[in-house]
Amino acid sequence: MVKKLMFIGLFICIAFATKAQVNCFAQTQLDRNTVYAQQPFKVTFTVLTETWYTAPLEFDNLQIPNAFILPFDRTQPGVFTVKGKQYAGLQFYFIVFPYKPGRFTLPAINIVATTPAVNDYKGQKVNIKTQPLSYIVKPVPKNMSTDNWFVAKDVSISKTWNKPLSKLKVGDVIISTTVINAKGTLPQFIPELKADSLDWAGVYPGSATLADTRDDYDANGTRTQTVNYLLEKEGNFVMPAFTIEWFNPNNSRVYKRSTPAIKIHVAPNPNLGILKTLKDSLNKQQPIKSTAKIKHGPKLIYGIPWYYFALYSLVALCVLYFIIKMIVGLVKIIITKRRAYLQSEPYWFARFKRSSNSSLVLLNNMYAWWDRFSVTNKSASLQNDTRKRSANNIDEEIAAFYKKQYAGDNSDGAVDADFKKNIKKYRAQLKDEAKVKVNNKIALNQTEWEE
Repeated sequence: MVKKLMFIGLFICIAFATKAQVNCFAQTQLDRNTVYAQQPFKVTFTVLTETWYTAPLEFDNLQIPNAFILPFDRTQPGVFTVKGKQYAGLQFYFIVFPYKPGRFTLPAINIVATTPAVNDYKGQKVNIKTQPLSYIVKPVPKNMSTDNWFVAKDVSISKTWNKPLSKLKVGDVIISTTVINAKGTLPQFIPELKADSLDWAGVYPGSATLADTRDDYDANGTRTQTVNYLLEKEGNFVMPAFTIEWFNPNNSRVYKRSTPAIKIHVAPNPNLGILKTLKDSLNKQQPIKSTAKIKHGPKLIYGIPWYYFALYSLVALCVLYFIIKMIVGLVKIIITKRRAYLQSEPYWFARFKRSSNSSLVLLNNMYAWWDRFSVTNKSASLQNDTRKRSANNIDEEIAAFYKKQYAGDNSDGAVDADFKKNIKKYRAQLKDEAKVKVNNKIALNQTEWEE
């Protein structure tokens, strides 16, 4: 007996422990597992539980060799279905920018979630280890130069000058500022624009300034660089254009954008001694250090600016309102027409034709049709009407049917097989007579011609 009680107690403890166990796990997903060098890919972690979370997630930073990583660690809640079962979940993600070709493994990270067990309310801390995943970084395509390799979704380039390019003379120093704005990449990957040497001017590149302009969903960056030009000869010249190329991974195409080439005229300057002083000054000049303010874009909702999202939502609500209103009106029209049709003569004649030949339903449907059939001088009784119009076959068949039903006849009470056909012919005959009478009517403003 004692052993039995111990066994029951052990069973209850195990059952209680099993019942109180927390079911919480994590899923790791890559939006792509094969990329080019510098092409970003997204790593999404989803932590799922059967109940809810009582505290924010705690997780390690993702560490991957030969790659830059941007964390977007603001968790997003949601409800997810796994194998037909719904779970409460929290999602966060990283964007990875690999810069070295090869085969790599996304390492596992440790996540601490606080969630209660089923049928409980007190949160329990659970340590979860994510699943490591493999990915491949492909080298630069053979038709692309490694020096000019640059991966981005879109790129814009602009150039400004520190002074107007009119009325220039020998000894003037003009400064160009070129801004490259790239979407979907890091500013570190934006290549330097090399200024070619000129035989009519000294070229002195300045330092470049990088700015991280990421938004809530993607990486963006700008590169700003300056070039000093010392005009050394007089004449007509062309300031060369700057060109940048990039590879768009979405469609695997190479794009190119350039600043315009500008024609200038350099006038002579009798004070040529100033050239040597300016050269020495520019050679000793340290690169200009400037601080670029990070320009954050507008707040994004599902990847689009909030004002566009509000506009699209308003338009969608208006369209939805008119669609619902149109559907409601259409349904009302259909219901009205349906009700009218259910009380119409064609509907009840169709029911009469579908009736069984051996049932009283046949006569009920026939008279329901006859009540709705509009014809001049119609008798309330179809039998009397057929007798009056000498449709003896219908008159006799109806009389025989009633005799079988109500005179104690034990036969099956079925009408003749041609009874429905005769009624159909009789209906068509009455309709034709009605048309003839309408056509024979004389208008009020006319008189009948007499011979």
